[in-house]
Amino acid sequence: MKVRKFRSFRFKMVMYMVASVIATVITEGIIFLGIYFYETEILAGEYLRIWGSTGEGHLNMDFIGASGSAGLNLFVFIAFTIILLVLYFILFSHNFVMYVREIINGVEKMKSGDFTEEIPVQGEDEFSEIAGSINEMRRNLYNTMEAQRTAEQTKDELITNVAHDLRTPLTSILGYLDLLTQGDFLTEEQKQKYLGIVSSKAKQLEQLVKDLFDYTRYDINKVKVRKEILDLNLFVPQLVDEFYPIFKENHLECKTEYSDVALNIEANGDLLARAIGNLITNAVKYGSDGKQVEIRTGQKDKMAYVSIINYGRIIPGTDLEKIFEKFYRVETSRSTQTGGTGLGLAIAKNVVGLHDGNIWASSDESGTCFQIELPLVSSKRKN
Repeated sequence: MKVRKFRSFRFKMVMYMVASVIATVITEGIIFLGIYFYETEILAGEYLRIWGSTGEGHLNMDFIGASGSAGLNLFVFIAFTIILLVLYFILFSHNFVMYVREIINGVEKMKSGDFTEEIPVQGEDEFSEIAGSINEMRRNLYNTMEAQRTAEQTKDELITNVAHDLRTPLTSILGYLDLLTQGDFLTEEQKQKYLGIVSSKAKQLEQLVKDLFDYTRYDINKVKVRKEILDLNLFVPQLVDEFYPIFKENHLECKTEYSDVALNIEANGDLLARAIGNLITNAVKYGSDGKQVEIRTGQKDKMAYVSIINYGRIIPGTDLEKIFEKFYRVETSRSTQTGGTGLGLAIAKNVVGLHDGNIWASSDESGTCFQIELPLVSSKRKN
């Protein structure tokens, strides 16, 4: 903020001094004028008392020397003037001094760790500039501290969730391996069954580690991706074909509806396939009750979109707000039988963010829809 010359601190101090001098002169003028009239009245009364109507007599002027105005000591006059100047200066600068104290109090609160209250910015002088700078520093410190708290909380949640998801299959693996190594009483059929369970749990661990790696790798702030021009109307059908065995296995019918026009986007095919694949996998897991999954492509304004719709259980509104957070699951038991690692949607969100797109979800009686929106580009654009 640029300080104007006539609103600066120095100019204000000069104005306070000038105002104090003027007020002092006026005050002393009024006082001395009052004394003058008072003494004049006394002098007139004394004149009438001595001379009366005859005009004879002797007027004693000693009382004038004893009066306030004529015999006022120079030192007393100077001291009185200084006192008036100081009093008026204090009066005129009161608001300014209170404002400076308010700034000091704001700094003291910051020193004690309170970053919630801003210092009001009054006027356009150097002190208002200081207040504005302090407020900006306060906001930056507050945001930094909040970011640190969030990062610490996220780290704790990450450790807790990873520990939980690792411990469950590990416990099963260790338990069944203990049975296999010590259980001579087991039949061959039981051994094969337990080995199958161990293999399944090991695959869960492998998937969790892979998802963790992908989640951190696809962080929008940590990776730069190579992109090329892709037509969603060609890309999505190829991806859907890969999922037909999964649809059949889960007794789901997949209906598709693709746009009639080319939907050219700039994207990394591998990453986009991972994001859309995660959404399709999610639709299969949570939409099997509906017996049908719909996949659509289209264009809205300058964005191309892919919609994956299932007709399973409705997701509550409170869960929709958090569904793209890492490790978040609609079901609270965190069972791997009803859900995956809790990272699939978070990975999809990160991938879409890398492509400057949007991802959102809605869920009601008409179905649960996950939609990705990506910017359209010209097919002639070069990488």
